[in-house]
Amino acid sequence: MSVGLYYSAHRDTPLSDDEHAVLTRIVDEGERTLMEEAHRRLAEWRESGEVPGDLVDPGEIFEPLAPYSIGERPRELFAGASRLSSPRAGFETLMAQVRHYLAALTRLREALPDAEWRVHVDDLDVPWVEGRYVLEPRT
Repeated sequence: MSVGLYYSAHRDTPLSDDEHAVLTRIVDEGERTLMEEAHRRLAEWRESGEVPGDLVDPGEIFEPLAPYSIGERPRELFAGASRLSSPRAGFETLMAQVRHYLAALTRLREALPDAEWRVHVDDLDVPWVEGRYVLEPRT
């Protein structure tokens, strides 16, 4: 069973060319930092059993932060979905992906502060708390 991260931003004013470029850059940087960490930690994750031995590339473990729309639909400035970690990988890899993607989504929201944002994992909204997205267990 896989879990999905969904994200969208809406407002009445379309994206400017500069905003589009900033969003694209943030998505690329978020993906790059996750892949850098994954390459650095892959041997450790495989050795500990966190990642099965037959998964040899981070691309087999992580689906990219993948917007399917950046300013292409009326009112919808940004929207996308990503599967969270391979169901065959462990909790540590899932949390690495969540950490990187929520950081990227925080930067995306900061780039479009006047947009209405929604970020959720399946049916659970990810709250915006003190200037960042937070996904933590409830106490």
